Amino acid sequence: MKNLDLWVNGLRPKTLPASIAPVLVGIAAGYRLLKSQPAGCSTGKKEVQACVAEPTGLSSLSAGIDWGKFVLLALLCVVVALFIQIAANFANDYSDGIRGTDEGRGDAEVKTAKPQRLTVSERVKPGQVLAAAGVNAFIACVSGLAITIVTGHWWLIVLGVLCLLAGWFYVGGKHPYGYAGFGEVGVFIFFGLVAVLGTQYVLTGRVNAEGVLGAVLCGLFSCAILMVNNLRDVDEDKISGKMTLGVRLGRKNAQTVLFVTYLVPLVITVVGAFVPLVMLFRQFSVGGVILAVLAVIFAMVCIKAATGLVRSVNGGNFVKALPMCSMTILLFSIVFIIVEIALTL
Repeated sequence: MKNLDLWVNGLRPKTLPASIAPVLVGIAAGYRLLKSQPAGCSTGKKEVQACVAEPTGLSSLSAGIDWGKFVLLALLCVVVALFIQIAANFANDYSDGIRGTDEGRGDAEVKTAKPQRLTVSERVKPGQVLAAAGVNAFIACVSGLAITIVTGHWWLIVLGVLCLLAGWFYVGGKHPYGYAGFGEVGVFIFFGLVAVLGTQYVLTGRVNAEGVLGAVLCGLFSCAILMVNNLRDVDEDKISGKMTLGVRLGRKNAQTVLFVTYLVPLVITVVGAFVPLVMLFRQFSVGGVILAVLAVIFAMVCIKAATGLVRSVNGGNFVKALPMCSMTILLFSIVFIIVEIALTL
């Protein structure tokens, strides 16, 4: 394929963990919720009406979890989240390009190692970029429709439409909210709350406190990824009139907000990693020991990634800081999965 390298860069692969990790967290929270549900109780009902004679859907533990449906829905959730973000990345590239925000960045990006933009590269036509966004959005829509059909929750179509609109109007349209400094709000809502709780609801028919905690932490990590991007581009954005949060706060204040946004969920992740150790005091098992060791190992890697991110940001090396931030949200999702499994022992 012609210009394959440019198209791959246009995917913004370093940011894609922000779409996958929240779904993994939602899957883990959903699994934990199903395993903790009393046999013969339906997660689709209110708690006071939970225990029914013939529970429906995935919530029936008397007959066990329907693993075929669980895996199918989980995979579809991953596809929806991943392709919505890819579509949004291409749409953002297109909108910034035709708006003139990325003017003059094409050649400079080669020297600075910043991700090259498709629309302003002059190697790809703007219409092709928009078409790529449309194709990826179509894949997400088909997968989302499949989820709706399998679960019977038709209101999910409305949620899907809102996700697509959020991706487009981030920098598209006459009044993009990303240009007004509200990008982080959108990311927290859609890459945190919606992605995690939407996945858990699809799998179980309800959400719980653990899902909400995972959603908030994912949202904060995702905001940190956007903040790293905005800090990297703060000078160019200021010139082009793109008033991101980084531009509004100024580089120094934005850097402080980034560290707080990133380190708060990181500390919670590290503390949470020791939950399997606590479980060992309740019931010793070989599986518990393995989970405890794995959780602590991944927590230590989180700390290593955090150290690298702080150093990179302080040194202005945002090209290195971005993968560190993306790695952290993936590590968090792994720790969350391990802890949720440990809680089912």
